[in-house]
Amino acid sequence: MGTQLERVKKRDGTIRPFDREKIVRAIHKAMLAAHEGSEQDAKKVATRVVATLRTIVRTNGTKIPTVEMIQDVVEEELMFAHFTRTAKHYILYRRERSSLREQGIAVPEHVRKLVTDSKHYFRNPLAEFVFYRTYARWIEGEKRRETWIEAVDRYIAFMRENLGGKLTEAEYDEIRTAILNQRAMPSMRLLWSAGEAARKTNVCAYNCAFIAPKVFQDFGEIMYLLMCGTGVGFSVESQHVHALPQILKQTGIKLKTHVIADSKEGWANAFVLGMKTWFSGKDIDFDYSKLRPAGARLHTMGGKSSGPEPLRALINFARERILQRQGRHLSTLDAHDIICKIGDIVVSGGVRRSALISLSDLDDHEMRHAKDGQFYLAHPHRSMANNSAVYTSKPDNTVFLEEWIALMKSGSGERGIFNRGGLEKQLPARRWKTFQKHLQQYWAPINLHLPISPIFRKSGEKTAKRSDYSEFQLPDNGTAKQFVTREL
Repeated sequence: MGTQLERVKKRDGTIRPFDREKIVRAIHKAMLAAHEGSEQDAKKVATRVVATLRTIVRTNGTKIPTVEMIQDVVEEELMFAHFTRTAKHYILYRRERSSLREQGIAVPEHVRKLVTDSKHYFRNPLAEFVFYRTYARWIEGEKRRETWIEAVDRYIAFMRENLGGKLTEAEYDEIRTAILNQRAMPSMRLLWSAGEAARKTNVCAYNCAFIAPKVFQDFGEIMYLLMCGTGVGFSVESQHVHALPQILKQTGIKLKTHVIADSKEGWANAFVLGMKTWFSGKDIDFDYSKLRPAGARLHTMGGKSSGPEPLRALINFARERILQRQGRHLSTLDAHDIICKIGDIVVSGGVRRSALISLSDLDDHEMRHAKDGQFYLAHPHRSMANNSAVYTSKPDNTVFLEEWIALMKSGSGERGIFNRGGLEKQLPARRWKTFQKHLQQYWAPINLHLPISPIFRKSGEKTAKRSDYSEFQLPDNGTAKQFVTREL
């Protein structure tokens, strides 16, 4: 770096060392917010910024560039490099910060220190951005998001609250240091939900759950689990979906309008009630007036409400699919689409966290071709789930080759193929003894990756099972299901 750019003048008049990396980080964060460019692009733009600043200093005789001068050059270079969306985000951010300064609103020194100290633990700006976007909780009293250090301390405090003296102070400190330095990571869902959210329902702490939907209640549970941030594996194998009753033809009977309660349980109860009603040949209207508007603060789960429109979209979608099948059973693809639509509309803690894995019969023709071609345009909700075909006994060569050919032609890399029958040889004997009697109903698809990825085996993450909780009640009282943590 030339001597002319060794220092920079801050807005308060103080002189600080010139740091090119600060320019790189600022540009990269703006690119992330604008969804264009990469860290390498940010470095290239920063290089041009430095070159332009040197020219300005040499031409104008300005020995020390100011912060405002540097930011003006950043805007210009972003435009010259055709990163127009990034430039817009950068300009709007500058204007917002300028407005706050005019109002006398400054970042408290202790917050500034927390942000600076936390920054050292991230390997790159992208990791820091993902943390603040997805896992950092809102601190209402200070009107800001928590920092990495505060998030880890919140997690440790929650674990201390539950474990008490089962760990020594030295062990708590060792774990805290390892997490801070990202040498060891807890369940990221629990890192996000530790505290009030996890106290209210410890479903938030689970990384994954599995349901083979055979009754209407199962669809409500899938919604509830996803709204708590838990990933859900589900099966639309014919043996499960065909256990649902036949859809009766519409009789013209309309039930009393159901007022949807403003809670996760209220959403799930309303959806299950709708499915029961449409299957029975009746119809029902829903009153969404009690639901908080889009953008309202979610005090327990964190983030902001998505408003009633996503739920309305799901209910209309499911009603249309079900009424199209009057006099028949719901198809496996219909069930798959309805569950994917649940995942599409669910927002947990103001962030879309839905994670779905779908199992289907190896010879299910509709599911085999569910993601062919540009499915993401005709059926965008299907993007919410990864699909896998499953078999228990060795299939004949024709069926197996048909699946492989369909996989190659699909262009999506799906469906995956899961040999459920091979689990006996892959699982430890103690686990197989437990699971073999309930394999069709309780096996969570996330676990099918365990034999392939040893890192998952070491993570200690848990999978929720039906036996871990009692079902919440349907419209009568809306009591939430209460999960009880159990060791697998």
